[in-house]
Amino acid sequence: MNYSEKVDLLVDYFRGSEVASGDGKLGLELEHMVLDGETLETLSYREEGGIEDLLRALTERGWEPVLEGGHVVGLNSEEANVTLEPGGQLELSIAPRDSLDELASLYREFLQEVLSVLEKNGSKLIALGYQPESGVEDIEIIPKQRYDYMYDYLGDKGEYAYNMMKGTGAIHVNVDYFNENDYIKKNAVANYLAPVVYAVLDNSPFFEGEVYDSGSLRARIWDNCDPDRCGYPEGVFAGRFGYQDYAEYILNVPVMVYREDGELVYEKEDKVKDVLDANTTEEELEYILSTVFPDVRTKGHLEVRMGDSLPYPYSLGYAAFWKGLLYNRKNLDFLYRRCSGISSAEYSETREKVRAGKPDGADREEIFSFYGELLKSAESGLEDDEVKYLEPLQELAAGGDTPKARTISGLDRGKQEALSWCEIDAAAVDGVKT
Repeated sequence: MNYSEKVDLLVDYFRGSEVASGDGKLGLELEHMVLDGETLETLSYREEGGIEDLLRALTERGWEPVLEGGHVVGLNSEEANVTLEPGGQLELSIAPRDSLDELASLYREFLQEVLSVLEKNGSKLIALGYQPESGVEDIEIIPKQRYDYMYDYLGDKGEYAYNMMKGTGAIHVNVDYFNENDYIKKNAVANYLAPVVYAVLDNSPFFEGEVYDSGSLRARIWDNCDPDRCGYPEGVFAGRFGYQDYAEYILNVPVMVYREDGELVYEKEDKVKDVLDANTTEEELEYILSTVFPDVRTKGHLEVRMGDSLPYPYSLGYAAFWKGLLYNRKNLDFLYRRCSGISSAEYSETREKVRAGKPDGADREEIFSFYGELLKSAESGLEDDEVKYLEPLQELAAGGDTPKARTISGLDRGKQEALSWCEIDAAAVDGVKT
């Protein structure tokens, strides 16, 4: 295959992923820290009562185990799947659903199952953007070959690559697109709003066990992970950034690790364009797409990736936020017009201020004022019975708090108590605790 044919292969895949207008669904990927109830240190994979034991206990509740090298490294069901991030962060991926009610119901069922296991050994399930106590050097990598390859590859790419792998927790929202024009708008708008989300929903109050009261830790880590595959594609704000543009972005990213004939292949030199050929299956293509980490990633949908992990029910509020903005035509068109005039330099400057913790005074007021407008727009874009999901974010914004600020303000009561609102427990799942 020549280069043009490889571009066409990717473009055909993106176009084949379109859904009929009005049929758009929403998917969620929610990462959690599993911590020792007394020390707040992360549970290791192999220790007694650790992450593998948790997964094995869940198989007794009907989940199908995913095995690698004799170890349970994930779980599958008809409705969702569970994977592990490199440091053992527990991720639930819920298949796309028509309504927020469906997402909420499936998430609560999962949480109830996990909590029933963790409560027996005194462990905690906490939603945070970064580990609260354990240092990255003290966290073992789970036994997955993919992560071994990534660990080796990323070691000399960025200062915080290992922090990304073992320390971070995120929430991703997966959004369908109807045609290329819809894709262009949603991709641009989601990228445009990334610095706002980094700033106002920052939930990373600690870094390597110490208070981190500067700018967005998540932005800092991802901007210093691997410049080849993180951040945002050059040109996303330069007019119509469509299927071909994203295809060429992918083809010119170093490949790192890919699948071929059912086996993982580690590659430190070649780019995607060097390994993609006519024999590449759709499954292999999707695997390649999953090894690139921009704020907004294209696979069989748009994956909005810049959010720190948030506790229930704030996580459902985050899903409602994006649904109300990206699936409402009026909101999407307004935001697309607003971001169409931005230059890469202007965007980079805003992003840098957020990362460095410098959006204070007028800048901070402008960001939080814009966020308030976004919440109102999101509310107008939701069905009446879904507006309730936005309430936790609206209440947090009304108090002028970020999640991080809320935790830090409570540290006079100790770290455990300050983080109690980020702990997912039975009361939170039952809707008693907000």
